[in-house]
Amino acid sequence: MELKTGYFKQIDSLRAYAVLSVIVFHWFSKDSWINALPNGTIGVTLFFVISGFLVSRILMMARNRIERNERSFKTEYKNFFVRRALRIFPLYYGILFGVFALRKFAHVTIETDLFKQPLYYFFYLYNHYLDATGNWSDLLSPFWSLSVEEQFYIFWPLMLLLSPAKRQPYFILAAIGIGLGSRVLLALSGSGQDGLATVYCLDAFGIGALFAYLFTNSTDTREAIQKKNNWTLAIGLVLFAACLALDSGSWFVLVFKRFSIAAISMYLVSGACLEFKGIFGRILNSEVLIYIGKISYGLYVFHMLIPSVFVPKFLTYTPTRITQLITSSQSVYVTFCFIFLLVLASLSWYLFEKRFTDLKKYFKM
Repeated sequence: MELKTGYFKQIDSLRAYAVLSVIVFHWFSKDSWINALPNGTIGVTLFFVISGFLVSRILMMARNRIERNERSFKTEYKNFFVRRALRIFPLYYGILFGVFALRKFAHVTIETDLFKQPLYYFFYLYNHYLDATGNWSDLLSPFWSLSVEEQFYIFWPLMLLLSPAKRQPYFILAAIGIGLGSRVLLALSGSGQDGLATVYCLDAFGIGALFAYLFTNSTDTREAIQKKNNWTLAIGLVLFAACLALDSGSWFVLVFKRFSIAAISMYLVSGACLEFKGIFGRILNSEVLIYIGKISYGLYVFHMLIPSVFVPKFLTYTPTRITQLITSSQSVYVTFCFIFLLVLASLSWYLFEKRFTDLKKYFKM
């Protein structure tokens, strides 16, 4: 089955859900009712599945062009990487340099290991550093997932662009197996922790890639894909329910929690591509959610700095009465922080990020 469009607005709404889940996880107590579900893992895994699906679909179509001798591998790989760099690098490195500038010129203290180990951040290896230190109090700790995604963007295009279309499913299934197998080994090691290395996340990317293949290179009908999608959801829900019922440190949870969330996420991503109907479809077609999804990258990279650094600094310049009102309760403070975050991410998108993404038109895929 071949999809007719390259843009899926309902996937932007899923990005909104993903980033809002991460924000809720970090802004509210882990013991709060709103974090009864593992919101952080849900949000990050959904992002991985979306990336696995969209990136793999782009690369599979590029491989098809290579096989038809329409373009060379060099051109496709260059265009892919430049497009990714234009989307990711400007804001990412802008934040890193901005944190250094705030400390040097504004004397703003930010709790992060960036000052001690900058190379891990600048070369997208921070996930390995965080895995070793476990310092989740670092205000840039969410950047671990950006490191994982960037590492994925380096080796995955090579694999799909150099693989004949008919062999791609075998590589994808191998990636899913490696992701699960690596977490089995991690569980057997007795660490009791989710791994942050890219290899531990391969099943989430792989599940997205597998459905990208169904939508791009398979002869499956819409109904056949929907049937596979329903089975994926059923498996995901059963495994996720089991993970919720078991102790969080059990081997089963360590192995299957991320996989179960990835399976459920894939149902949502696949359904969004086919366009959900009914009430859920109307929710995903919400212009508000679509907009939040569009600026989700900015929301993600800024969200830890807002309540701990930016808003407290901002309040030092506001009248006492306004400061007291904003800090009068957690709900008021969180609401103000979220509005502040939305404004900052919007400004970042229109005044900074979009200037670079507009250049992608010169590197078409």
